[in-house]
Amino acid sequence: MIKACIDTNVFVSGTISSSGAPFEILEAWRDREFILLASDEIIAEISKVLNYPKIKKTFSLTDEEIEKDLLLLGKYSQITPGELRLDIITEDPSDNIFLACAVEGKADFIISGDNHLLQVGTYQRIQIITPREFVDQLIS
Repeated sequence: MIKACIDTNVFVSGTISSSGAPFEILEAWRDREFILLASDEIIAEISKVLNYPKIKKTFSLTDEEIEKDLLLLGKYSQITPGELRLDIITEDPSDNIFLACAVEGKADFIISGDNHLLQVGTYQRIQIITPREFVDQLIS
């Protein structure tokens, strides 16, 4: 089965919208069409972003909805150890957690809209692709 790590913005976009590639990716994950990789660091970052007051207000997110999404993420993802530290993306070092998670979990893909990650292209045979490219991969 395909293993993929998705960046924070893809997860958040899929959570707050009911259409588009990020939403389709989360639906495919919920339908167990691929294995989602995450680490405690990634889950913490997603929690931080979902709890931004502007995000909560704009998208009418309740604490309960956020907690439910985070519990599902923790329960139904393959959690990697989070021990690997990489320094590949120097322009935005916080993006390295996605590379580390993907390496530890032996991912096939990292799904991101972030140019710093996308510019890497491939890292240790892990393809870094956009949400739309991943949806197209799942369909084919």
